[in-house]
Amino acid sequence: MFIISVAMMMVDSLTTWLNGPRNVLSVALSPIQVLASVPSRAGRYFTSTLTAEPDLQIAYDNLRNEYFKLKSEALLQRILEEENRDLRALLDASERLKEKITLAEMMDVNLDRDNHRLSVARGLRNGVYAGQAVIDDQGVIGQVTEVMPLSSIIVLITDPAHALPVQVERNGLRTVVNGTGSVSMLRVPYLNQNSDIVVGDVLISSGMGGRFPNGYPVAVVSGVKVVEGEAFIRVTASPIAKLDRSNHVLLLSHEAQTKGQRHIKELLSEDES
Repeated sequence: MFIISVAMMMVDSLTTWLNGPRNVLSVALSPIQVLASVPSRAGRYFTSTLTAEPDLQIAYDNLRNEYFKLKSEALLQRILEEENRDLRALLDASERLKEKITLAEMMDVNLDRDNHRLSVARGLRNGVYAGQAVIDDQGVIGQVTEVMPLSSIIVLITDPAHALPVQVERNGLRTVVNGTGSVSMLRVPYLNQNSDIVVGDVLISSGMGGRFPNGYPVAVVSGVKVVEGEAFIRVTASPIAKLDRSNHVLLLSHEAQTKGQRHIKELLSEDES
């Protein structure tokens, strides 16, 4: 066998006689080679699959975390856009005001039936004082009732114990609005049956009492009912301000008016002297 093998190797190296038989033999043996390689190929496939599974799980977890991160950022972006719109509206409102204003952010809201209060992050150190009028970009919110160094308490116009002097914008009819304990309704009492007031009339602050400056929107008349045998008609109104939706409010100050009055008094005293 050894001699035959050596002879075949010499013939193969020195001649081309064995090329044809070798090609025929390789073609005949190719299916056998394929079948022989199946176990090793299957082993490599399963090994690579088992090896890649943790990597795929890690990639999936990373993509999932990134998805929820982007979703949370999108929600935050929407909240920031809404807050910016509110702040821009307040800024536009403040530019139209004659009074000195202080922007305040809400800290807490209490809308119990018998107690409509909110607290803001402005206090004595910011010049806030009891009785100070409070508005938002739509209308009157309420007034400051308690002042601490860093915060203040505001009573809303819908508080059952609150009353605000107003007048009908259309004809100047003076009256008051009382809180009802409902954030969406005010009561307009003590109007006799021949009072000129109709649904849709806008009620604005009258300036009476000195707390609220004249001319700020307060409410829109939502109901007028005449009850036979009663001396007064039943009038209800809906607040214009966003009492349960505002995140920031404006505190109005009489400082400008006080300085003007002081200046007039100084001029009068100079004339007298």
